[in-house]
Amino acid sequence: MSINRRQWLQQSLLASASVLVAGAPVAQGCASERPKELRDKDNLILLNWNENPYGPAESAVKAVNDAMKFANRYPDEVAAELKEKLAQKNNLRPRNFLLTAGSTEVLSLLGQHVALQKGEILSPFPTFPTALRFGERSGASIRKVDLDANDRIDLEKVLNAISDKTTMVFICNPNNPTGTEVATEDLKSFCRKVPENVLICVDEAYVEYSNAGLKGSMIGLVDELPNLIICRTFSKAYGLAGLRMGYAVSHKKNIDALSRRHLGAEISTGWPPLVAASATMNDPEFLNQCVVKNQEGKQIIYDAYDSWGVKYNPSSTNFVYARDERFEGNLVAKMKERGILITKWPTMTNHIRVSIGKPEHMKLFVEKVKDFLV
Repeated sequence: MSINRRQWLQQSLLASASVLVAGAPVAQGCASERPKELRDKDNLILLNWNENPYGPAESAVKAVNDAMKFANRYPDEVAAELKEKLAQKNNLRPRNFLLTAGSTEVLSLLGQHVALQKGEILSPFPTFPTALRFGERSGASIRKVDLDANDRIDLEKVLNAISDKTTMVFICNPNNPTGTEVATEDLKSFCRKVPENVLICVDEAYVEYSNAGLKGSMIGLVDELPNLIICRTFSKAYGLAGLRMGYAVSHKKNIDALSRRHLGAEISTGWPPLVAASATMNDPEFLNQCVVKNQEGKQIIYDAYDSWGVKYNPSSTNFVYARDERFEGNLVAKMKERGILITKWPTMTNHIRVSIGKPEHMKLFVEKVKDFLV
């Protein structure tokens, strides 16, 4: 299918007037990972959902408490202020941003968009499944490209897999659940090679933890590539997972189209997430400390795995993805019995994923998991 850039800009890949249908609820990983006893979280060490164990920042807590006096008002102005702040930070304009309840909401919107076009999502796999699941459950076709032998995304293989049926390419970088990332310049080159009539979604949920840091973001290509959408979140490094604050970054036509379909109209998140995100953006020292402490926690698990001969991926995130053949039995269940929750998605036939907690959490994990070495 051929289409020139002007036609694309006039129509927009997301400009269908169709109303998005609701897909089945999709949680990160498996709902069964969240046991009922999480009502008593203090008795468990949570190394399963890639949460920041140090957040929220004190500045965010104060901002939320101060904002409660305005809970009787809609947060339009606060939302506008956050978009302005994001725009200034990324050298863009507020019109390039859509505020959402976490980046998961952006991914679900995009998955359903592809389904409404009776289109196809092309994605490396395994990867974060939300866009794929919402797309598939709403009627989209899903085509997966295997990762390479080192659990890395093979961009050339993905590029070669694009066909006339491809509506959107999904790239999670750094990738969840493998923890690997592709080089910044390689991903930029890839994005520029994707045909203009194919939407590119780059999920950057873990970019703050990556080796390249924020310099590894594709946000700098938004003005250049009108078929590019970036998904970002305050859930991970910023420590606001429970407040559900994320955003999409793209060409104005895409943001306008997403806005028309966004049931929350950018105010569903409310005052607390908006002011907490803004306050944390003003607190770079908190973010830096979290990233440094995350590296310390990763090193503890690296040292243990190295000494035991456990194969793992050096991680560009706040979790470590490792093969499980050196451990006996159902390791997730065994660790849960000892008060530590880790992850094994159904697609992880030979792997486990362990989120990085505080150093003392990682030392306890190493101490407990050692009992199950084969």
